[in-house]
Amino acid sequence: MIRPATKTLLVVLALSFEWSVGLDSIVGTPNQVSADTLPIDDLPDGHEVLFSRDVAPVLKKNCVACHNTSDDEGGVNLESGEQIRTSDLDDLIVPGNPAESRLFLLASHADDPVMPPEDNDASASILNPKELALLKRWIQTGAIVDQATDVPAEQKWQPLPTDLQTVYGSAMTADGRLSAVSFGNQIRVFGTKSSEPIETLAIVEGEETKPAHDDFVQDLFFNPTGQQLISAGYRNVKIWERTPFEPATIPTINQDDTLAIAINAKGTHLAKLSRRGELSVAEVGKDRWLWMKSFDLPEDFKTDDPTQVRIMLDSDGHQAAMQWGNTIRIVRVDSKDIETLDAANAVTSMQWTGPDRLATATDDGQVLFWNRDGDTWTNTEHNVFDQTVLAILSTSETPDQLIAIDATSNVANWNPTNQTFEAAGKLPAPAVSALLSPDGTSLWISTASGALGQYNIADQSYVEVAKTDPVAKAQLANDNWQTLVTETLVAAQEKDVKQAEDDVAAEKKNLESIAKEIETKTKLRDEKQASVEEAKQALATKESELAAAVTELSQAEKIKARGEARLKDLEAEHKRHQQVLAKLKQDHESKKAKAAASQSRHDSSRATDATLAVMDSGSRILTHAANTDDAPQNAWSLWSATGDWLAELSELPTDGQLIASGDRCVLIRGSNGETQAFVAPSRSWSLRQTIGATTGPSPFANRVLSIDVHPSGKLLATGGGDPSRAGELMLWKVSDGSLIREIPNSHGDTVLCVRFSPDGKILAAGGADQMIKLWDIESGTLIKTLEGHTHHVTSIAWNLDGRQLATASADASVKIWNIETGQATRTITGFKTEVTKLVYIGRENRVGVASGDSHFRVYRTDNGSRETNAKVAGDYLYALDSNRDGSQFIVGGASGAATRIDQSGKQSLEYASGEK
Repeated sequence: MIRPATKTLLVVLALSFEWSVGLDSIVGTPNQVSADTLPIDDLPDGHEVLFSRDVAPVLKKNCVACHNTSDDEGGVNLESGEQIRTSDLDDLIVPGNPAESRLFLLASHADDPVMPPEDNDASASILNPKELALLKRWIQTGAIVDQATDVPAEQKWQPLPTDLQTVYGSAMTADGRLSAVSFGNQIRVFGTKSSEPIETLAIVEGEETKPAHDDFVQDLFFNPTGQQLISAGYRNVKIWERTPFEPATIPTINQDDTLAIAINAKGTHLAKLSRRGELSVAEVGKDRWLWMKSFDLPEDFKTDDPTQVRIMLDSDGHQAAMQWGNTIRIVRVDSKDIETLDAANAVTSMQWTGPDRLATATDDGQVLFWNRDGDTWTNTEHNVFDQTVLAILSTSETPDQLIAIDATSNVANWNPTNQTFEAAGKLPAPAVSALLSPDGTSLWISTASGALGQYNIADQSYVEVAKTDPVAKAQLANDNWQTLVTETLVAAQEKDVKQAEDDVAAEKKNLESIAKEIETKTKLRDEKQASVEEAKQALATKESELAAAVTELSQAEKIKARGEARLKDLEAEHKRHQQVLAKLKQDHESKKAKAAASQSRHDSSRATDATLAVMDSGSRILTHAANTDDAPQNAWSLWSATGDWLAELSELPTDGQLIASGDRCVLIRGSNGETQAFVAPSRSWSLRQTIGATTGPSPFANRVLSIDVHPSGKLLATGGGDPSRAGELMLWKVSDGSLIREIPNSHGDTVLCVRFSPDGKILAAGGADQMIKLWDIESGTLIKTLEGHTHHVTSIAWNLDGRQLATASADASVKIWNIETGQATRTITGFKTEVTKLVYIGRENRVGVASGDSHFRVYRTDNGSRETNAKVAGDYLYALDSNRDGSQFIVGGASGAATRIDQSGKQSLEYASGEK
């Protein structure tokens, strides 16, 4: 891995052999050496030296940097044993005779020119006595190559220590709602409401859970929707995706014959009551009913408008309580008898609080606790409210902790110690639907206006999480942003059109001047011609004047012709700019119309309909959006426990209605009447694809240090390579991870940063060779090279209009480049140490910058002035990313901390791995 110079010194041995030097000095025995020969250890007689194990690592560390396939100084390639043995230089290696082998003579300083030379540019060190002894013994024993060096040797990998948590990668979704941060080899996803992670990405292999990567995660990329995350590590790239809800098998349910459906709190079993009085219970994932019980129902249940029935299935799916009016019937799998409980008033809600305990609420404000002893049920009454109890709530984790809500939104909390309900405040709006968090600390509610809210029971506070459909809100924000983008592009193109018009006008004026000059010169020629004709014999000088006039006229006509050609080109350029502008304006109007439609959809949307689900032990909330115009299809959304919107669940039927939910499963009925079960994944993110491998064959020679995804979302660019070797630059297909193109010899050293242009036509890459190169995506050819930095190019960012490029470097500077001319228009200096990452800020001519001195800064690119200078947690900063408008940033560094910060430098959240 390559990092700024103050952090990592690339030790290379720069060889510059002059193979014409004679063999005047010979190394044979310890007593037969020159005065300057380096000390050489004595190896035991039986010590076996293998090329792959003992010699190749020495050459790779000290020699291969300058003597490889792409850079064979002195005609010497030391990249593999076979290339050494088959060298065109016969005396490079003489098997059995180190004293005749030039490689050993120069390495041991027994002959000139010694390697490495003094004061070499790479600060390389000489071979130590042990390394020289190994090289000598290998040559003495025949210089046998035991293994091809391009096949990786088996490595004994150990887990990365948990205290190595350097943040090399950070990424943020376009809307800024989610951030991903790497801590060592871990990847964690965060929201905006809490510093606690939403999830830690992991590899699950049977019972074993492993970190996202074996080695440090070097870079991260979030796609705009937050549904996909790409990570780069040692010799591999991994593509992660949100894990969808999976359809689960259940028995067929006839809607016309069904009175009620329920799922137990765990989400493992479902129950159905038919009009025929048949209760059926099934296990989720199986297509047959597990058990059934039949009993008589009132006659009105067979009509088109039957009495409302509720079912409450216990945690194990072994018994069910059914209720209508003030009647409760208990059905058990292990009993033939149907148990009947009669309340004095109509029952409005039920909850199992244990295998033999049932709590019911009534319309007169009471909660009854029923207890079974053998075959007998008894109850105790508790007056909670002076009006109807709309709901009593509990969870599978805390069944004894009950919450009661009345018709006017008063909340009461059951105190098991003193056996009473205690007032716990009042909801700000009546709850259409309410569910208790598994720990019993808060209520998730949907209101009549379609808002989603969270009520904290302890401090009786309420937070409105969302009023409108988050999917519609996200679409509106994206469409508005795209409108602003095209507005910016139109403005830039209008400037081009104006410049083209000015160029055409100037050229026309120039041609008019030339035309007048030609007219004058033509008249002069004609006069001279007449004069010559009249006095041809006597006026020899007139002929000379005529010749000069003819020459001047010819030159003027050539100038005119060139001007006319230039005018033609300028007019064509003007026309091209006009056509581009017209298309941009059309695109802008189209996006404005789309944004207007999204605005209408957003304004009529509601965050949730009447139902919601609290799942995955309370860490996930599921909602189905509503619409004031009764749109038949609305999006499903997933939320975190702290109220962060996580994702749209496109796998769930948009025309469906949530009819029952448990901790791991939901039942959704579609508009066609079909009831489907969907099981929530155990992890919200899962690994979809791995390109390369930590061990074994891999297309990557070393760490993948930078990644970027094409604006279309279809192409992935990766940058890396072995330090001090030719850099690796590759293009991949995101859909299946297949290699599209590798650009050979893209850089003379490791590629440290890659970025696609906003229009997706150019790939910019920067490397440790101090160069920035622009590549044509379609053909893979080099467009131009930008030179000017004096150290590693560590980061690249494109201006939104694609006309300007910003680059950061370990030379403690940021350069702003004009893409058309390839010239640096501004160099921003004054940094105390290396500049490690930068991003353009939205549509502005500003860049956000992270550097090794723990500071986040914002600079103007037009005048180089600094606007923000904030010190943040993270120590030496490596990671930086922003949302699309540049209002929020995520930065991180060597200390294992990442900070969420805005453009002004205000810090809102600090993220950490939580492991030390």
